[in-house]
Amino acid sequence: MSEVFKASRLVTKAATDELVDTPLVYAHSIAALVCVLFAILCGIAISLQFFLPDVLGSWHSMAWGRMRYAHTQGIMLGWLGNAFLAFLYHAVPVLTGRKVFSHNLGRWLFGLWNFVVMLPGWLLVLSGVSQPIEWAEFPLVIDVFVIAALVLAAIQFLPPFFKNGLEDLYVSSWYIIGALVFTLLAYPMGNIIPELVPGAKSAAFTGLWIHDAVGLFVTPLALSILYFIIPAVTGRPIYSHFLSMLGFWGLFFLYPLNGTHHYVFSVIPMAAQLGAIAASALLGVIVIVVVTNLLMSLRGTNMLKKDIGLRFVLVATIFYLIVSVQGALQAQMSLNQVVHFTDWVIGHSHLAMLGFATFAGIGGIVHSWQRIPWARYNAGALAWSFWLLVIGISIMVIDLTIAGLVQAELWQNGSPWYESVQQSRPYWLIRSLSSIPIVAGFILLFYGLCSGEKGAGLTLLAKQRHEDANVQSGSSANATEPSTSNAYFLRMSYRVAASAAIGFFILSIGLLGVWPGMELDRQIAAMSPPDLYTYSESEARGRQIYAREGCAYCHTQQIRFTDADISRFGAPTLAWEGQFDTPHMWGTRRVGPDLSRAGSTRNRDWHLAHLFAPRSVVPWSIMPSYNAFFNGSADQPKQEALDLVDYLESLGRARELAWPDGDETIKSLFPDNKWTQMAVTSPLLNAHPGKSMISGELPDFDSAPLSENGEMLWQTLCAGCHGDDGTGNGPAADWLRPRPANLTQYDYTQQRLADVLWHGVPGTAMPAWRDIPLSGLNALASYVKAFAEEESVAPPGQLQLVTGQRVYQNNCVQCHGDAGDGQGFAVSQLAIAPTDFTKQRPTLGESVRVLNNGIEGSSMAPWTDRLSEPEILAVSYYLRQFYEAEP
Repeated sequence: MSEVFKASRLVTKAATDELVDTPLVYAHSIAALVCVLFAILCGIAISLQFFLPDVLGSWHSMAWGRMRYAHTQGIMLGWLGNAFLAFLYHAVPVLTGRKVFSHNLGRWLFGLWNFVVMLPGWLLVLSGVSQPIEWAEFPLVIDVFVIAALVLAAIQFLPPFFKNGLEDLYVSSWYIIGALVFTLLAYPMGNIIPELVPGAKSAAFTGLWIHDAVGLFVTPLALSILYFIIPAVTGRPIYSHFLSMLGFWGLFFLYPLNGTHHYVFSVIPMAAQLGAIAASALLGVIVIVVVTNLLMSLRGTNMLKKDIGLRFVLVATIFYLIVSVQGALQAQMSLNQVVHFTDWVIGHSHLAMLGFATFAGIGGIVHSWQRIPWARYNAGALAWSFWLLVIGISIMVIDLTIAGLVQAELWQNGSPWYESVQQSRPYWLIRSLSSIPIVAGFILLFYGLCSGEKGAGLTLLAKQRHEDANVQSGSSANATEPSTSNAYFLRMSYRVAASAAIGFFILSIGLLGVWPGMELDRQIAAMSPPDLYTYSESEARGRQIYAREGCAYCHTQQIRFTDADISRFGAPTLAWEGQFDTPHMWGTRRVGPDLSRAGSTRNRDWHLAHLFAPRSVVPWSIMPSYNAFFNGSADQPKQEALDLVDYLESLGRARELAWPDGDETIKSLFPDNKWTQMAVTSPLLNAHPGKSMISGELPDFDSAPLSENGEMLWQTLCAGCHGDDGTGNGPAADWLRPRPANLTQYDYTQQRLADVLWHGVPGTAMPAWRDIPLSGLNALASYVKAFAEEESVAPPGQLQLVTGQRVYQNNCVQCHGDAGDGQGFAVSQLAIAPTDFTKQRPTLGESVRVLNNGIEGSSMAPWTDRLSEPEILAVSYYLRQFYEAEP
């Protein structure tokens, strides 16, 4: 019996068919809509924080990372999971002519899915109990119940198919069976194994799950809806049975082999990466075959104007083609090295889950709902819902794709990181605005299913059938059953193909999970230094905080084997560096910069201020505030803040402690490995442009006139600490030790400003700005020099200078040197270099203030207990003579 014959029964009979458990169709449909509205509200809250980072205040449960966990799991499990289950309760009886296994089991499954998985899962992740695995954020305790629910779903829906015999399966049936079986196999692999194996091995399995979640759960069930609704509504068979089989087995053979393309240019063995890239390209071809088959099945039909569910199915088919071709292209190395980690990937995932899968899910719900005799139905509201969702999702995906290209260009040309954030803001705003039609569309969808007359959907169906009486006769004409002589062949072909599919799934785990893990173990054994750095208790606790707050969704910890990454961040990440990280923290997106070498790039005070009030030290930052980790101020951290900072300071330390000897050893062990050589021959281990360092070579700075560019850079980079007026009273000033300099009280030479801007000031919160173009640094230096206030002071007397010289020689030369150049014999013992008075001259009042009060956070102590006021004034006069003013 052909699928169209079975599906056509739906139009004339299934409305009253006792086979369909309509209460469970209804219940899961309502649950799906409730879940999607909550998940989308989480998504909106997330998107608003990209340009209004403080919009949610200090409500910690609504922090960006936790909300993203709730958003992704809400879309995949809450929305799509319920939508698919609603469809299955309608489709399985229609396809098999049998009831599902048990109504009571269905009630248990509904309760388990929504009140044991979704509701507790959301509460847990919003409370900080989660796991940092993409599309697997619910904690392990919830995973156990998800697996239990998947087992119940298999028991509920698979028996009707097998009771009919394998020779009587239809295209939709293949996809339903495949999804139920393979999701049950893939879910534990992707949600539990990454918690058991560390580092790069964990990433290998995560990559498998990221793709299997879409390819073995979402896509098969979405395609089952497409293959079901098209013949059911049009009254015509699928265009080609052969293409249907080719597409189905191509999908289940190739999808599991794609996973590693999420980690191209990583330390995972290149052979596994290349295999995933090739499988991605082949999968793109398979999808073209599937979409061609579906579109050819729709050719010439007039039902698109009449059937709202079919319209959703058509758009889902088009979105499926676009997202799959896009995925095949972005897996290729030439494009991947450019767009990976950008919003291009976010647009791609939204097109997959909120475009293709969502439109298929809505099509399945609308189609099933319309055939419930007692359900309300409002066709007008559903039609408006369709157009609003098409417009909203299209705007969002196009916007994010363009944003990704903009970010990619800036990252490739080495632009300062803040530029990618600043230039992304308009696109992030548009993305949030696109949520207006999306939310309106889902509200109208809800309204359309809960308003109108009871049974209005069936009434509309009867009217359509009356207007197009040829549909039913066409359906019967095209209905064919396989001949008895072919039954044995069909049974055997299904068994062989099913065995092959399971074999390919196992092969994917072996090729992309187990074998890379073995190779990585060999790498780690050969490359690990003898005295390997391990986390302290505080650092380990900080890592758990970093994970639960979703920090890995904005910051990667994976420097890839690409020129752009090496020039900006340093040597590529090696497998041994993260061998104790369970699960890994590689990440798949960069809103902020990579943190693989975050240790020693900022001082402790800066980190605490950045956690408490991010925009106080980085005015352009969009990072959420973690003020819940403090007792009201950045200088009163709780243990959570201290632990998190300890963890951030530990990042990159293992490689740094082993460098350079460790890298030299690796270089000699793997002389012919191109990728290993790239990792150990990088110009700098840590190329972070903000990392402060001891003074060294400088580019040629030139004096520049005051300009708007200098003012813009000041407001963007410096005002948070030094204040708008340069007086050292910026928002973060009270939390930093030593305090930011009051630039109005100093004259600086061009060389001194060049040195500070290029190298930073080690031991303080003052970073380097080596990613700023030289013209910008020149403009910024001129802007800083302009802060200096003219001081009118009486010239010193000769006796004062003699006294000042004596005081200086007795008390100051140890640090500042005989020549006042900051090169005293005690310099090597000091965390912060003493002031070089030849290049930096304080006003007389500033000198007196420092000698009276000292500089908290430095080795400069108050001198009032050892020097009299006249002596303090005398040495203040004396040290001014060291300044070597520029012509």
